[in-house]
Amino acid sequence: MVFLVSMRIFVAASYSTQVNYETGEVFPEYRGWLEDNLEKLEKFGHTVFCALRADNYKINDADPAKAFSLDETEITAAEGILAFVTDKVSAGVQTEIGMAIAQKKSVVLAHTEDTELAYFNRAIVLAGQARELIMPIVVDPFVTKS
Repeated sequence: MVFLVSMRIFVAASYSTQVNYETGEVFPEYRGWLEDNLEKLEKFGHTVFCALRADNYKINDADPAKAFSLDETEITAAEGILAFVTDKVSAGVQTEIGMAIAQKKSVVLAHTEDTELAYFNRAIVLAGQARELIMPIVVDPFVTKS
């Protein structure tokens, strides 16, 4: 039996390497890829918050403490977090994962098949604190099977 649940999802995604620093804008290919994935989650019925989308895919000049506070508020309001991870660790994404684990949220670490989880992310999965999802998203990562 499969239980479908509409959830509020916080999506963590690094974009420091995905930005044109002359314009401050996220590269169009990355924006398109991320939007495709956010839309998949929304089609599953989830409400999604992603800071990149909230910032209109542009590096904002907000006070870092204010940005951290927004992440903290959104993670607290969310029931789960989907973190797009690579073999290179992102300080921001790792912080968001840690906050979600500390708050006992459902955590899913998503990566492509050709990318291995970084050491600590692998440890989080092996410790049972997160589930691993091999991209692309083809099924709802927050469906509970029984």
